[in-house]
Amino acid sequence: MGVGLSSGIGRPGRHLPRRDDPIGSLTGGLCERLRLRPGLGGSIRGRSGRTDGLAFAATVERAAAGLSRRGLCLGDVVGVLAPVSPDRFLASYTVMAVGGRALTVRPESDPDAQCAALAETDARLLLVSEDLAPRGLELAERSRVRQIITFGSAPGTTPFDELLLPSPDGNGYSPARGLFDNGLLGYESTGDGILTTLHTHHDLLARFAELRQALDLTPDDIVAVDRRGEEPTRLALVALALWTGACVVAGEGCPPPEGRGVTVECAPDPVRVAPPHGNG
Repeated sequence: MGVGLSSGIGRPGRHLPRRDDPIGSLTGGLCERLRLRPGLGGSIRGRSGRTDGLAFAATVERAAAGLSRRGLCLGDVVGVLAPVSPDRFLASYTVMAVGGRALTVRPESDPDAQCAALAETDARLLLVSEDLAPRGLELAERSRVRQIITFGSAPGTTPFDELLLPSPDGNGYSPARGLFDNGLLGYESTGDGILTTLHTHHDLLARFAELRQALDLTPDDIVAVDRRGEEPTRLALVALALWTGACVVAGEGCPPPEGRGVTVECAPDPVRVAPPHGNG
């Protein structure tokens, strides 16, 4: 059975108080914060275009409710196979928002390592970018993965947009549902097989707080993330940027907004490379 998500932004009188910190997961409460502060702005950009912060956060919540309806249980592992991009962050935040553990299946890994990581963590569901759908289908044949959800469309997979359909019973989403056993899973190949590492919700929140203090982000910052660095740091940095109202540019070859330059890089540790544009 699913986790029975309830309440949410669509129910009058059931809103969370305005928050400055995540609850339950790195994006828990973000939608409410941005909805109540429309001037805060913020966006995330990839090669395929731009999404404003509120729309991104709302999609995470709707998709989390959709995963719950499909039977995702607290602590379940879901593979995420996508390059560094908005899709990858959307998938990971969605899994953690519903109380699951997101396993980053690195595209640069060889298929044997990818399959071993899925088998070691007993993943039954895989979220993939459209260009990697063929690899996802191949991995499903060699693992216990039984469903593949694709950003886009590909034969033999389920479109991500199906997660965003309205709930038949009217249930929405509550960020507190992520407080159970969520987190991020990483893996590496060793001489004895696959070694997995769990970065818990508390670990990710601690990194979020460290970056908030060290970087002092503002809504005028442009934050760039690519393959450099570690996934837990990327997830915390992108979430922090969205909470701040900054602009995120995600992935190789994704340009910043016209006339502006990157002010913070994850290279491989997050570092400020220029002052916020409003202070320049």
